[in-house]
Amino acid sequence: MKRNSILSFAIIFTLTVNTYGQNLATLIVNETPAPNNSSPTYIENKNTAMAVSKAILEADWEKLDNLLDDNFTYTGDGYVFTKDQYIGFMQDMRSAFSDFEMTLDKAVVENDLVSIKFISRAVNTGKFMGAPANKKHLEVNGIFMRKVKDGKVIQEWQTTDLLGTMTQIGGGSLFFYSVFVGGMHVKTKPPVRKPNDFLNIDGNADSFDKMSAKEKNKYIKKYKKDLKKKA
Repeated sequence: MKRNSILSFAIIFTLTVNTYGQNLATLIVNETPAPNNSSPTYIENKNTAMAVSKAILEADWEKLDNLLDDNFTYTGDGYVFTKDQYIGFMQDMRSAFSDFEMTLDKAVVENDLVSIKFISRAVNTGKFMGAPANKKHLEVNGIFMRKVKDGKVIQEWQTTDLLGTMTQIGGGSLFFYSVFVGGMHVKTKPPVRKPNDFLNIDGNADSFDKMSAKEKNKYIKKYKKDLKKKA
């Protein structure tokens, strides 16, 4: 194929290789070259939007905090989160799954809005959304749109194949989904943000990712117990 044709190229951020049967998180970015007339803002906004996903994948909560505006809001799949609730939700999600591989695909940038299709693959090794771990290999598909201003994301909208995800997880999560979409007003506690060292052992999430599912759940249980003692 000709070099100047529209091609996808992958920028792969591999954090390391697998140990204890667990792979470290990998981010794959499939994108076409920026238009020739792209402004610096076009590139900056796209990079900022993608950096949010990278920070989540790396469990770099300090970086994620810095990428989000103080008044950031998230709206997606029936949820509305503040900045801290969003980070708390992502911390819970990151802790409940192993062998993460996230692909960001088909980025569309229009002024301050960046829309990207994503595919996430992982193994469910921890409790999430009311369902116990089942060690199933899951694939989650969706699209997010992030609004960027002055180098920070000020708003995010996301739509996910939630039914497909919950069906793959099964058990309590599928019941949760049926209640959720059935219009029953069930009060659920908002996600709680944990400190920036959550999942970070020796300064990053590598050691956590290397743990077995049993070791991970033991770490999370102890971490939350210790956190309550400090409160």
